[in-house]
Amino acid sequence: AQGFGSSQGAGLYGSPSMEGKAYIDKLALILVKDRKQLVARSRGKDAFFTPGGKREAGETDEEALVREIKEELNVDLVRASIKPYGVFEAQAFGKPEGTMVRMTCYEAEYQGTLEASNEIEELKWITSANKKELSATGIMIIDDLLEKALID
Repeated sequence: AQGFGSSQGAGLYGSPSMEGKAYIDKLALILVKDRKQLVARSRGKDAFFTPGGKREAGETDEEALVREIKEELNVDLVRASIKPYGVFEAQAFGKPEGTMVRMTCYEAEYQGTLEASNEIEELKWITSANKKELSATGIMIIDDLLEKALID
């Protein structure tokens, strides 16, 4: 009983198979409309990413996702509609080798009009043809959406 398990996935950090790797734990929202996925690009960055972010101390996945999406996209998620999509892991963009990002993804409906916040320079609806513009986890997510025939 090392205190693991208080937040989803925390127990994985103590697993021997994780030795030598550092994890950046993120939550993300998969939004698909008209067979395209919504992605965002931060100010001063080149790569697009799936909207979301990191959990703050004491936050549940749902609380963190609702907060991050409000901050980035200026919409309110419909809490009752939030459902798990999947978990993706890849080398973290711009970080030392072995630093992995673990992206726990959800689907949800929202209320309001999507608009880029101050930290976001651009929002874009993309198909698999835009893969080269994405982060490593973004490519994994778009490949998964394509495999499930949810996007073009």
